Amino acid sequence: MTALHAPNSFVRMVGGDLVSSKITNTDAMRIEVLRRVSRPKMEWHFRQPEVTLFWFRRGAENLQGMIDGCNAAHRFSGRANLALFPAGMEIQGQWSVGPSLDYVVVFLDPAFVYDRLKTNIDRPLVGFAHEQLTRGLEELRREALAPDNVFELFAEGWGAQALAHLARITEIAGAEKIVSRGGLSARVLAQLDEYIRARLAEPISLDDLSGVAGLSRRHFLRAFQESTGTTPHRHVLNLRIEDAKQRLTGSDEDLTSIACASGFSHSQHFSTSFRHATGMTPSAFRRSRLS
Repeated sequence: MTALHAPNSFVRMVGGDLVSSKITNTDAMRIEVLRRVSRPKMEWHFRQPEVTLFWFRRGAENLQGMIDGCNAAHRFSGRANLALFPAGMEIQGQWSVGPSLDYVVVFLDPAFVYDRLKTNIDRPLVGFAHEQLTRGLEELRREALAPDNVFELFAEGWGAQALAHLARITEIAGAEKIVSRGGLSARVLAQLDEYIRARLAEPISLDDLSGVAGLSRRHFLRAFQESTGTTPHRHVLNLRIEDAKQRLTGSDEDLTSIACASGFSHSQHFSTSFRHATGMTPSAFRRSRLS
């Protein structure tokens, strides 16, 4: 396990074996391109003074532990492989990885962040997808592996653009995307579905979803209903029912475990919601599919 400690209770303890590491520093940020080997679990304890953006390129599956003192469980899947942590936020937990973990970490200087945004990033965003950020991170990774005499200028420009994207995602700048007639784009709807599916076991709020879309709650509600013909709450419920159906027919998990994994608060809530959506109890649905 690698342990890096900094003053004022900052800590960085990472499990597994470090296979490769490339660290590039500029005035605005530090970029680390890393590969670790650890299977099947990797311990992680992290608290750093910078705003930190992680891009888990390959190998990250689940994170379970505590974020800023609150229980957290996040599933990483598909393109939903980004994580953003405010300066000074503590994360302690365990990753499911394997056989290797390839990732990029960008430590953004807090003064640089504040100078560009005129405010601070104050809430985490874990396991999200963002096509433009991912594309930019891939270019930044390539540049950082072989920096030249203009790399610092490149990194500063990348950082300003990345902060603009993050401001929209987290709504810290009050940014609102213009909603075209017909509602949300197919790309945003796909991002929302990825976000929801990665967090079915967690509470998902309207603020969470509107933040992913980069809209205010009011604009998001209107645009979502125009696009899907249903409410965000009903859409999340439908995805939970879909997940529960797959678990009922594809595993021998008990009903309580399925209820929790699919995001229902308790077994009765699961049973009532499932019966209302399908006309059958979960047990009857399982029997009908297995008979």
